[in-house]
Amino acid sequence: MESEEDLLELFARYKDMELRFKGKPDDVIRSLLRFIQQILPAYDLASKLVLTVDLEGLLKSVEGIIAFTPEGPVVTVPKEKLGGEKDAILLHLVKAYIGYKTGRLGKDSLATSEITALTGGKSSTIGARLSELVSSGWVERVGRGEYRITTLGIQNFIDEVLPKIGIGEKA
Repeated sequence: MESEEDLLELFARYKDMELRFKGKPDDVIRSLLRFIQQILPAYDLASKLVLTVDLEGLLKSVEGIIAFTPEGPVVTVPKEKLGGEKDAILLHLVKAYIGYKTGRLGKDSLATSEITALTGGKSSTIGARLSELVSSGWVERVGRGEYRITTLGIQNFIDEVLPKIGIGEKA
């Protein structure tokens, strides 16, 4: 039996239609999406164009590559398995993203100095790679010398970097 605390209640209004949904969170979300698809047929088409991160799939895909320790998330594969600085940067930014999303880190970004230390690269080389990753839309600058991976960057990490590492399954 569901307690009142476990239920999600949602009120939706569109033009002259009003609906109230209450129930298990998954059921309420499905009901809301059906409602939106009925009133906005273009939403169904547009929703297929939306790129999102499946956190559960991402976690499964990095199994054996990223691990949680009492000190925080760590990369468990040797640097030699990575295809270069760009791959290493993306991996550490994915690690920060996962650490933040799972409540193990306080932020989803890394400073240039942290990235340099984690990858073992030269600061000038890391800076150049970060600039390239920002230009490609895979990484975004969120402050002075602070970077985080984008949704597009995570997708490209899954599609391009993970197969090079050769561990884990595709999300």
